[in-house]
Amino acid sequence: MPEFLLSKLKRAKPSMRRRLFLYMGALAALLLSALFAALLLLGQLKSPREEVKKALTFQMGAFRSDMVSLWRNVSVMGVHLSEDMTALIDAQTTEFSALNGDVAAVGALQEAMLEPLCQYVRQADCSGAFILLGASLSSDPAVDSHAGLYVQRGNAEHTTGDLLLYRGMADIGRRHKVMPHRKWAQEFDLSSFPGFAEHLEKASSPIEHSCRTTELITLPGTTEQAILLTVPMIGADGTVYGLCGFSVNQTYFLAHHAQPTGIGSLACVLSDAAEGLDVQKGLLTYPAGSFCFVPDELLEKRSLRGGLTAFVGSELSFVGISEPFTVAVGDEAPHDLTVLIPKSDHDRTLLKSRLEAGALLLLLVSFAAVCCLFYTRRYLRPILRDIERLKDESGGAQMTFDELQPVSAKLQFHEQTITDLETEKQAAHERADHFRFRAEQLQSENSDLQEQVEGAQERLSASQEEVNRLAYLRKKELDPAVYENFLRGYAMLTDTEREVCDALSKGLSTREFAEQTERKPSTVETHRKNSYRKLSIHSVKELQLCLTLMRMEQDGQM
Repeated sequence: MPEFLLSKLKRAKPSMRRRLFLYMGALAALLLSALFAALLLLGQLKSPREEVKKALTFQMGAFRSDMVSLWRNVSVMGVHLSEDMTALIDAQTTEFSALNGDVAAVGALQEAMLEPLCQYVRQADCSGAFILLGASLSSDPAVDSHAGLYVQRGNAEHTTGDLLLYRGMADIGRRHKVMPHRKWAQEFDLSSFPGFAEHLEKASSPIEHSCRTTELITLPGTTEQAILLTVPMIGADGTVYGLCGFSVNQTYFLAHHAQPTGIGSLACVLSDAAEGLDVQKGLLTYPAGSFCFVPDELLEKRSLRGGLTAFVGSELSFVGISEPFTVAVGDEAPHDLTVLIPKSDHDRTLLKSRLEAGALLLLLVSFAAVCCLFYTRRYLRPILRDIERLKDESGGAQMTFDELQPVSAKLQFHEQTITDLETEKQAAHERADHFRFRAEQLQSENSDLQEQVEGAQERLSASQEEVNRLAYLRKKELDPAVYENFLRGYAMLTDTEREVCDALSKGLSTREFAEQTERKPSTVETHRKNSYRKLSIHSVKELQLCLTLMRMEQDGQM
């Protein structure tokens, strides 16, 4: 574009009509901003991710509270079970190691333990309870099996149902109306119960701090998966009698720990801590009357905005939050609590929120446009008509708005404004005269000071000449040996000592020199004494005479 057109556009002033419309647009934008801010403050406009995070966080709080209650109940009941069973063992046996291979003694012990164990199963929040003894029905030490009892609920969905014997002596169970499980076995094979052997080895007092949980295991011969909480049984003499505790299987967990929620499709998982989420290694539950399918595969964790986490699988993906949770006091690593919803539901929520926000924004824009049209017809058009009437009258001075040019001829400056300006001008002149007079005074003082400096320099030159003359005259009076000692000592002086000597030769005292160089007077006095000692002199006069003679010799004046 040619430069003259650009300059013409820069000089061009927008018409008043255009300016008024621009102002009205700015007013509309301000109104929209105020309404938008008010909606934000009132909580009507919220980030959809924040809404999802808030709902999941609330759900996580409920799930965590439920898990705390569950595992606190199981841990406390486990400690009581350990204490009761330890007391029974102490009462039934005199030497625990003698139980190995003694079927009758182990049977009598199981007979005494079974009924209390069944009572604990009915009272505790669990799917079953077990007692693992550190003794075997076989006397062969090569056999890695342990006697004990394992009682389960016959129907995990109903707490009042019959109990089944999963481990223990079958005839003892029948006498107590606890029928053997279809996968019944007489003893525990530790290889089928991961973690039991390690828990036995690490058992120690106090038992409250030795409560541990196993990973999610599949009970031998069944498809049931459960987490077992183990508590050691330790005698008064420190003998480890074995382990006892409770189990919580998937069926019981799903039936008795359904989560209350307002979210349509939700899954809550208690799993081992890992890089991803694997529901095959955790207990899974849903809200009552709802279902959320989570595939049996490792879901990869990915961070999302807003503090959410994506759990990505091969076909399905989910969005949720996860946090660590300690199930038992003795666990070496915490578990993970995870609350998640299908990613399709999350995306649908985001889309709905965006559509609602767009509709609200459109409504606000429409409202602002209607307001602008109303104020244009009610106020702007009458103003423009009045301006057109003013154009028909006589012209005047140049105004900001071209449409008001005829009105400018009738306007004048107020007399008071002119008077104020004249007063300010007069005051400015007076201040200028005062500054000019002050500047002349300073110049005069500067000239006087310059003359004084020149006089002082002349007197200083004369004094120096007189000193040189006197030094030359007194050279004959000075002992040559003293002067030679002075020259040798002067070569040995430090830079600081030479500064002190120069200052003293110029007539300064040690205190004055200390103030000028910001040093302590004692330090300067020490340098003076050291200098005198090196120079073999005893007074300032000797110092001045020797220094003057030395400098005159250096300058070639002698």
